[in-house]
Amino acid sequence: MLSGADDMLRNSVNASHVMTDREESFLKDFFTHVANLGSDKAKELVEYERESKHGQSGPWGMLVTHLPQIAVAERSYGDLGFLLTKNKGFLRKDNSLKSMYDSARSDFRRVEEMTKFTNSDRLPSTFNNEMRTFTSVANELCLFLTARIELIDLYEKMHLMGSGKQMKYEEVLAQVEDIMERNAPSVPQMCLTPIENMLSLECEILIHLLRAQLEMQMWKFFPSLMLLHLASTRLAAWESKLQNRESWKLGFGATFLKTSQLPALLQWLLKLKTVFLAKFSLYFYSTLVQQTSAPEMKTLCGKLQTNDYFHKIQNFQRRYDAVAVMLVFDAHGLEDFKGPGYHHPDKPAESPQDLECYPIAVSCPIKPLNHMPNVVKVITERASELAAMDKVVYYFSPKDQSTYVMACTDPRMTLVVVFDSQKAEKDSHITNFVSDLALQLRCNKVFANLKPNTK
Repeated sequence: MLSGADDMLRNSVNASHVMTDREESFLKDFFTHVANLGSDKAKELVEYERESKHGQSGPWGMLVTHLPQIAVAERSYGDLGFLLTKNKGFLRKDNSLKSMYDSARSDFRRVEEMTKFTNSDRLPSTFNNEMRTFTSVANELCLFLTARIELIDLYEKMHLMGSGKQMKYEEVLAQVEDIMERNAPSVPQMCLTPIENMLSLECEILIHLLRAQLEMQMWKFFPSLMLLHLASTRLAAWESKLQNRESWKLGFGATFLKTSQLPALLQWLLKLKTVFLAKFSLYFYSTLVQQTSAPEMKTLCGKLQTNDYFHKIQNFQRRYDAVAVMLVFDAHGLEDFKGPGYHHPDKPAESPQDLECYPIAVSCPIKPLNHMPNVVKVITERASELAAMDKVVYYFSPKDQSTYVMACTDPRMTLVVVFDSQKAEKDSHITNFVSDLALQLRCNKVFANLKPNTK
């Protein structure tokens, strides 16, 4: 005989059935609207369903009741609402986006528990089959919401990290990969495919971009190029899905033309790709320019707008009559170093010797090879100062009557400006140029600017 609790539970689901095609179609339509950030249409769909007799009882009614929370939260998430000021204080409830996701997760966990039957001795075996789909959907939604909560923590971490001296890209990449792996459903429900695809696109874009940055730091051309391409294709896929939204085809007024209709998160990811692409264009300028003409290369770099680094370097070099402005890579200790450009994967790596350990990645207007012994000397002797990434290093060689101004852009990449005369450290124009360019190439600013402008 069933216990009182079991009897109450059975009464709450006695009209239930295996999820019908109609219900699966409803969920797919709902989550398609959610994935496209159409929260209003998603909520309208739920309201219509809840008003029907079918949506007022059993596990289906319990599931539908909590769906609007996801629609509202996802709209705010797309607008980076989790980075806005939290409305939390003394005797005030925390109504942050993270709290909203956590509350929704608790609701769906209750739905999951209420529809989970594992003891066939106490309840009819048919109940197990009847409730299994609802349990799976609720469980998968809990995984999705957990991923969202963890991604919010990650974006907040990246935002704060951007204000520091150096981004810990390896650490951030490991976290994104872990979030994606741990919260992947073992048996995905087709009706939840729209939001699962959106989550996958977001994580894959982050993973490809972060990996590209790490490959650029190691001055690896082909892996960087491929990862940037993969990120670009996924960004285009996400952008296409959102731009095909029916609600965006209703009009093309002045507001539409002036303001980007893409969510703030996607706009930021597009900006992140642009920043990394600009860095790629400088780090591998010597390789890229061999594939086209100088005028064409100038045109392509010009499309990077404010991040045309090579043009900035050219202007500075000419204005201050520098012998050269260059990036020097430190290959010391790298057993797999093969040099710049593309290399066949089976090509054996050669350990560079002496000055070969410090190849010039790019230089404007020429490669000052006669100055490289002094450059390498400064890089090695003042390595700790450069590694701190918080100051510009000056060195004057009385013998050569040359000044070397340096700053690290990455752990193994150093920006070097060479002058054939003595320059004082008090020359703010030179110091500011080197400091600002190094900071831009570290790409911290794009992370520090992750928080939306609420003015």
